[in-house]
Amino acid sequence: QDANTSSLDAFRALDPEAYLSTFTNSNTRPTGRPLHTTRPTTILPSILSRNTHGSSLVKIGNTQVLTGITLLVGHPGPLTPTHGDVDLSINLSPLSSQDYNVAGRLLPIVTEGEMSRSRTTSPRGYVDVHALESLVQRILRTSSLLNPNELCIQVGLSAWRVQITCMVLNHDGNLEDACLLGAVSALLDLKLPAVKIDMKGGGNGVVQIVSPSYDHEEDDMTEETKDANRITKLTIQKGTIPISLTMGIYDNHKILVDMTREEEVVCKGVVTVVVTTTGEIVSLTKCGGLAMSPEDMAACVHLAIGRAKEVEELLLSLDEAS
Repeated sequence: QDANTSSLDAFRALDPEAYLSTFTNSNTRPTGRPLHTTRPTTILPSILSRNTHGSSLVKIGNTQVLTGITLLVGHPGPLTPTHGDVDLSINLSPLSSQDYNVAGRLLPIVTEGEMSRSRTTSPRGYVDVHALESLVQRILRTSSLLNPNELCIQVGLSAWRVQITCMVLNHDGNLEDACLLGAVSALLDLKLPAVKIDMKGGGNGVVQIVSPSYDHEEDDMTEETKDANRITKLTIQKGTIPISLTMGIYDNHKILVDMTREEEVVCKGVVTVVVTTTGEIVSLTKCGGLAMSPEDMAACVHLAIGRAKEVEELLLSLDEAS
């Protein structure tokens, strides 16, 4: 048995593509997971109790993303005087994967006797953290998840700027789905604090966050204290939550959903479909040169809608519980 295990490990290391194909040709994976089945998904809201206004921890298999939200007061644009804004950043480090440096960039491959060269592990376009940030932020802004008017403080003068930070704790594949789910679940947990406008000194006034007080019984609170303890949650309507499903395409025309890091390395193309449970396609992105038939693309959309229904039920149940 030890000899067989050693032979499999050697086969896996020397030719990972052929190793994976021996399983996918039988419609399974090395772990026994079916091709169209996602890994177990766990969402823990309000994981950071201090210094954030909303947070979550998302686990998809061994991939883990910690997300926190902070708030800044900004000035709305002249064309959208009642709109706030959403900004997102994603942090990768050696903590998440040995392939990244402290700046979140892929480490170069260094071989003996050769100059260092850039790492090219797969055709996917979102290995670069900046491209991944752009993808997730674009989905959040173009979907119907947020009503930017709810972020308004003073029309034409001030509005909330929502800063979403995703920290990748462990990268075992499918960061697209994990980071988007982390951002969405943190927004569902977001609580906007009470504010007051200080008009001293004239001008447009200064926006001040009113710190809540927990030292009084509710019956003994003054109106000012009650206002300070009021928090506002964003209005999220069922059917508007964008959920993504990322799938890999292989030479044998097999489609694998929710790839691990090992599977991502040998895939020939990647499709990310973002939908709502109502069937609205928010985004569809394909990377890699392997052609897909209309039937295969339709199958990807069908799988994504099924995934969206599953995840939305989980998100809404957590929102109701909080």
